[in-house]
Amino acid sequence: MDIYRELNLKPVLSEPNVWVSRLVIFEKLSPDPVIIRDIALARGLNIVWAEEPEDNDSTAEISGHSAGKTTFCRFLRYVLGERTFGTKMNMESIRKAFPEGYIAAEIHVAGRKWAIRRPFGSGRMSYIKEDATVEELLKQHSGSVSQDDYIKKLGFEGLLDKMESAAVVRTGETIEWGHILAWCARDQEARFQNIHEWRSSRSESDTPTFRFSKGGPLFVMRAVLGLFLPDELKGEERLAELQREKERLEKKIEEKRREPDFWVSHYENELRHRLTALLPTEKGIDTLPLHSGNLLPDLHRLTDQALSITEQNTQDYEKECIDIQGQIDDIGAQIGQRRKEYEQLDAVFELNTGAGKELDSSLSKRQEQLKAIEDLKNKDCPLVPVLIRDCIHVQERQKALQITQLQDAHAMKQAKARSAEEKWRIEKAKSDLNSAIERLRLQRDSLQTKRDTLVAKFRDHQQALHELKQAREAFETWIQRRDHGDGYQELVVLRQKLDSANSEIEKLEKELMNLLRQHDANRERLRLIFSGAVRSVLPSGTYDGKVSLDSRELAFRITHGAAMSGEAVETLSVLLSDIASLIHNTVYDKACLPGFLLHDSPREADLGIRIYKSFIRFVISLQEHFGTADNCPFQYILTTTTPPPGELQDERFVKLRLNAAKQSGLLLGRNIATMVPNDNDLNLFKE
Repeated sequence: MDIYRELNLKPVLSEPNVWVSRLVIFEKLSPDPVIIRDIALARGLNIVWAEEPEDNDSTAEISGHSAGKTTFCRFLRYVLGERTFGTKMNMESIRKAFPEGYIAAEIHVAGRKWAIRRPFGSGRMSYIKEDATVEELLKQHSGSVSQDDYIKKLGFEGLLDKMESAAVVRTGETIEWGHILAWCARDQEARFQNIHEWRSSRSESDTPTFRFSKGGPLFVMRAVLGLFLPDELKGEERLAELQREKERLEKKIEEKRREPDFWVSHYENELRHRLTALLPTEKGIDTLPLHSGNLLPDLHRLTDQALSITEQNTQDYEKECIDIQGQIDDIGAQIGQRRKEYEQLDAVFELNTGAGKELDSSLSKRQEQLKAIEDLKNKDCPLVPVLIRDCIHVQERQKALQITQLQDAHAMKQAKARSAEEKWRIEKAKSDLNSAIERLRLQRDSLQTKRDTLVAKFRDHQQALHELKQAREAFETWIQRRDHGDGYQELVVLRQKLDSANSEIEKLEKELMNLLRQHDANRERLRLIFSGAVRSVLPSGTYDGKVSLDSRELAFRITHGAAMSGEAVETLSVLLSDIASLIHNTVYDKACLPGFLLHDSPREADLGIRIYKSFIRFVISLQEHFGTADNCPFQYILTTTTPPPGELQDERFVKLRLNAAKQSGLLLGRNIATMVPNDNDLNLFKE
């Protein structure tokens, strides 16, 4: 069946946007390149066939499943920009077997040819060269690129530029080349279970993921197939905002709905705890109800009792504090009086000391006068012609000074005796005052300590009083909110907002469904392609295929009457949805699939042999519409252990034959699971 001719499909592409024309596996590059495999690929169908031994062969249990089909697929994905080329264990095994290994390829991106090489051994950098062969690339040592630059410089990111949306609107996740590659080269481990599961965690591919494992891929598929309109995307963006707001409100409402129970329990425990602390002899606090409705004890009455006791204790502490403060003030006044008396004694002592000093000064002056007379006694008197010592006036003055000096000495002796006695009395009085002041200070300090303790208790009781009132009030408030939710204003407001968001979501979804009807032409084209593919592979006339955008999510279904189910049908539905998308991409200029498709071992995913062969013949019919492979606008690569139809078992379609029963039939020419010791290991045992 020529589906292009039957549906009057007009291709708008002359070649795939991405395809691989050559894949070369090198054991090493220096001193001279050693090639393990040099695989030429073409547009259209390319089969990698891992032949199985005969059933009676002793190696039958190996079959074709360990020949390297999936490694081949991982190498292809690696040259197309994926970060890994196998599981961690497989990569480690390959690196040990080929520490200097490289994978090289000639790939075509948006009409530009590139030669590339990437390490699968211990090398780190990748190299690229435009419009060149692998051999030409090996001659140059420049052109190294990092992982991110590799994708950019080869133009993979540019293939996404014409998509109507660069991100998944619901989550804001950027659509990356890695997402598109995952769709176009599904994991064999995913088993073709459905159209949106592209990768399995078991493959350890490090492919970017989505927050929503179904919604994200299905959105990307619609975007890549050009099944969005600009107005629809604006609506989807607004709908995504509303859905995020709805999720936030629902979460908040659930929190608020649980909040009364939480706070009732919290404040109930707090109230019982505080009552136990304030009424330590009271029994049954842990089990009393809040209200008993009669004269029996309950938490409400017990709280009133505790409040009354605490208030009385608080007042008692306050009164006692006032009394003690009065005593402290009295003692302070007494200390002040003693200090004043002490200062007065110091003043008296200073007066006595001054009088003694004055008497001592007079005595010193008389002694000086007597000495002066003695020094002048042999000189002439200026008043009469005699010596000064013989002058009657001088002699009288000298006698008077001597008498006064004797009197002063006596007075001085008496004054000193009185001064010593007075000083002793004053010092004794001062010592007594100091002792009295110290006793008063100690009394005051003791009272201040007692006062401070009472003040702390007063404040503690005030705080306990406040917290007890607050706990009961909060407890009763949250019981009211729990038992009468309409009175919980925050919850009421949140529910009103949620109702408003739901109404707007419902309205917007209706508008989006109306917009979906404008996709009828594009969706109908895709449906016709999928339907034609189903009828070509299942030609009995009772099977058909449907494409829907139910709930605005892309879906492909094979029907047999009303419906059809089963593992084989699900697998075929996934395979044909990919093929239908590939065809759709060749005839719709707003689609931006790469035009490259890789299916790893779909036959092993519960696909019957008859359906499998019919499926391959259908793909061939697509290629034959374009005459030769060189004119085909897509590249489809299929790996299998099941022999393809006899007419396809030649080099036109079978690009690589593998066989796990012999070393040369393995993709890498050896069993990488076999550990080969290196020279260093062997040297350990040399003599």
